[in-house]
This record gives sequence, structure tokens and C-alpha cells, in this order.
Amino acid sequence: MKSSPHRPSIELLFKRGLGSAEIARRLQISSSTVRILRRHFAGGPFILQQDWAPSHGSRSTLAVLEAHFPGFLDKNLWPASSPDLNPMDFSVWGMLEGKDRGKKFLLLFDDLNAALEVAWASIDDGYLRRTVISVKNV
Repeated sequence: MKSSPHRPSIELLFKRGLGSAEIARRLQISSSTVRILRRHFAGGPFILQQDWAPSHGSRSTLAVLEAHFPGFLDKNLWPASSPDLNPMDFSVWGMLEGKDRGKKFLLLFDDLNAALEVAWASIDDGYLRRTVISVKNV
């Protein structure tokens, strides 16, 4: 694997106690990302979506996003928080959780997996179809 040309600088900045977002800002890694995205989308419309890990919500990261990606999805619209973009998370996962309410807490992965498989098998195919189709209507 080829080593990043930024590696020595990154190590030094980490030793100074700087966070990932500040290191990215100082090394202008974000500007290379901006160039790649602009070239890929050739000026066409796109919306940046990020996962909102703690370092991705830092002031320096948000400043880069606001400067280069106007209209980026804020943390309230991230798909795990948006029923419109992620119906499986909201609708189906909620149903799976509801089917297991009142049962004992499952400590082992195999037990949890088995319970989820039983719950999944009990969901009506029509319900799943309607859930998927609902995305097309958004």
C-alpha cells in the first residue's frame, strides 16, 4: 500500500494534540476532495451527505462544508434521522424492534440474530413493498 505524502505532517499534528478535522483543514485535504467532486460531477447538482461522526461536526469541518458544499445535509437530515431517505431504518427496523418488545433482553449475538430472523420472517411482504414504494413518492 502506498503511503500518504501527508503521513509525516499528520503524525506531527497528532502529537501536538490536534483533532482530525483540524489536521484535514491544515493539510488542505478537503480542498483535494472538493476538486475531485467538482470534476466528477462536472458542475452538475449534488448534495454532500456525511455521517456526522463527532469530528465531522467540528467548527472547522462545518466551515469547509459551508464554503464548498452549500446545501449539505445537516445532522437533522442525515438518512438515519430521515424517514424519507431511509424507510428501512424508520419503518421496518421499528417494526422489528416492536415485535421483540416485552421479551427478555438478549445478551448473545446468536440469540439476537435468531430473534431478528424470526421477526423478519413474520413481516408481511406487502408491508415491505409499500415501504420501498414510499421512497419513490418522496
